Amino acid sequence: ESDSAAGSGSMRCIDDPDALTFARHAWALLDRDPVRNNVLCTLVEAGCAEDEPLAWRWIRVLGDGELAGVAVCTSLRGPLLSDLTESAARAMAAHFARTHAGFTSVGGPAVAATAFAHHYAGLTGTTPRPGASMRLFQLDHLDPPQGVPGRCRPATLADRDLILAWTQAFAEETVADRQSRLERAEQDSAIDRRYAYGGLMWFWEVDGVPVSFAWRTPLVPPTRWPRTAVVRVRAVYTPSERRGHGYASANVAAVSQRGLDAGASACMLYTDAANPTSNKIYQRIGYRQVGTAQEWRFS
Repeated sequence: ESDSAAGSGSMRCIDDPDALTFARHAWALLDRDPVRNNVLCTLVEAGCAEDEPLAWRWIRVLGDGELAGVAVCTSLRGPLLSDLTESAARAMAAHFARTHAGFTSVGGPAVAATAFAHHYAGLTGTTPRPGASMRLFQLDHLDPPQGVPGRCRPATLADRDLILAWTQAFAEETVADRQSRLERAEQDSAIDRRYAYGGLMWFWEVDGVPVSFAWRTPLVPPTRWPRTAVVRVRAVYTPSERRGHGYASANVAAVSQRGLDAGASACMLYTDAANPTSNKIYQRIGYRQVGTAQEWRFS
């Protein structure tokens, strides 16, 4: 475990050597709010499940010896932050500026990400520019839309090319899901992993024709640690010519119900704060806003 003093006052940052070490120290903090910390929780789950350590960074910030927050930095992007006070965010920014400068973005709860971005930019001579603003919704009570024609069905192997096309179209349209903006090969492997797990990818179809798509994050076995019991609904996409009929609402409601049926303690999703349609339709089926997140980009 490498210990690096960085930041202001008695704040210091620690780089853990692997996901399991990080989880032993940080999981209790993350699991206190598994909805707001869902992306971080799933990254830790993924890191701990790998036989070989991932080339990711697992960082904790301590204030007066107590855990004040965390960051995970994957190979796909810059750091993703937990909730941090402004002083903890500045300490984390100073640590990254000294040990890992050169990444292009930071994301997390709006207050933490904004404090980090401005301090990091000041230390590195970069310019911070606001990226995606996101809203975080949690399912409160499921209220499926009535009278929407069609049905929800699981994706089959025959749908593979359509899933790839629609997830790429989704990524081009939205700025709210940075992890979806992957290269073709990465999209391929991600889709293969979801097929292997089973029961994650779903279409709404009308008269046998797919009209909307969504997938959810998996639930790891209850015997495994660390484990979050929260599922996240992702990549909700309806082709433009099929919109306005309630298909996405019906599909998200059905996928959410299937997540609960599979044992999830809660369902959540992110929306683009600039998209009033998505923010409205999810609230109609029982989701309520519980947080905001902000991405900052550096140039």
